Amino acid sequence: MAVIDVRGDIIPNDTKWIYDWLEWDSTCPNDIKNALETKEAGETLTVLINSGGGSVMAGQEIYSLLYGRNDVEIQIQSMAGSAAGVIAMSNRSKISPVAMIMVHNVSMSGASGDYHAMEKNAEVLRQMNAALAAAFMAKTGKTQEEILEIMDRETWMTANQAVEMGFADEMISDAVEYTNDLWGMRLTDEIREKVIREKNEKEHTEARKQEILDGLDMYGV
Repeated sequence: MAVIDVRGDIIPNDTKWIYDWLEWDSTCPNDIKNALETKEAGETLTVLINSGGGSVMAGQEIYSLLYGRNDVEIQIQSMAGSAAGVIAMSNRSKISPVAMIMVHNVSMSGASGDYHAMEKNAEVLRQMNAALAAAFMAKTGKTQEEILEIMDRETWMTANQAVEMGFADEMISDAVEYTNDLWGMRLTDEIREKVIREKNEKEHTEARKQEILDGLDMYGV
């Protein structure tokens, strides 16, 4: 059986290297794509979810990669929140008795501009809510109005509630409890710039070291 962990922040492909550099748990669309491409033919990919969410668009891409496949199963082990909750809707799912699903509205960070820009941002957020609602509607059979209301009030579901409401298909028997303390995106602009600076400094040091070694070789030292 092939297994992939959806753990930590859900992030775009181009920030994966920063999380790896910091040794932070994370999942990007390429992680899922690689797992699907490398599994054996006829083998089922089990997707283990332990994440509080992250990037909306990365979550949408992962959902699309997993949706409708007959060789994928979802297991929610601790938390499937926000973008991770959307991923959990992509296929048939099992949920641990101690796990939870959380759904809420899309949020925007770093917005700036005049009132026209803010009104436009509000409209974009409403449209993004509707886009994500489609995943929950397809899974539960609920109407868009019902799903948007559930999202609007930030709904936390226990495993029993998730199964009763159609957000998960069944409970995992003899489940092991997992925990996850990551809430929200850990990667800030300040940390991003610090990591890039450290990486550049390290690469410069390595390049300088190689120049010195090459010079010593030239003089037979």
